[in-house]
Amino acid sequence: MKISISRSLSHVIAAAVVALGMAFAANPAAAEEQEFTGAQACLDARIAANEPLADCVKEVQARCLSYDAPSMTGADCYRQAKDHWGGLIADRMEKIRNMASEELSAIAAIEVKYDLQGNLMQCDRMEELSLVQKDPDEETVYTRMRCEATAVGLAFAKLYFQSQRIE
Repeated sequence: MKISISRSLSHVIAAAVVALGMAFAANPAAAEEQEFTGAQACLDARIAANEPLADCVKEVQARCLSYDAPSMTGADCYRQAKDHWGGLIADRMEKIRNMASEELSAIAAIEVKYDLQGNLMQCDRMEELSLVQKDPDEETVYTRMRCEATAVGLAFAKLYFQSQRIE
C-alpha cells in the first residue's frame, strides 16, 4: 500500500513541478520575483546575537507565505526556496573545500549529507501520515515543497554556523 501511495504522490509532485517550471519559463519576470536574499546576513546577525538560526529560514522564505495555501504558485515558491538553499549549500561546501583541510572538508560533506537526509526524512514521514487520510492533492504538494525548502534551509543554517571559523 505504501509503495502505491508514494508512487502516486511522486507522479503528482513531478507533474506539478514540470507544469510550474513551464509556466515560469514562459514568464521569466515571474521567476525573477522569487528571489531569495539575505540568508547569510541574517545568519551572521543571529549568530552574533546568540539567537535561533531557524528564524532566518522562516524570514528568507516569508515571501512564499504571500501566496494562497495551498496553491501551486505557493508550492513553486517553496521549490525555488529549496533550490536557493541548495545553491547556498553547494557554494559553502566549495568554500570549505578551498579553505579547510581535506579532513574538515570530508567531515562537513558527511555532516551536511546526513543533516539533509534526516530533515527530508521528516518530510517523508509527514507526507505519508497525511496520505493515510486522503489521496495526493494540491495541498499535499504544497506541504511537501514547504517542508523540503525548510529542511534544506535548516541544513544550510547548520553548515554555515559550523563552518564560520574557516573564513
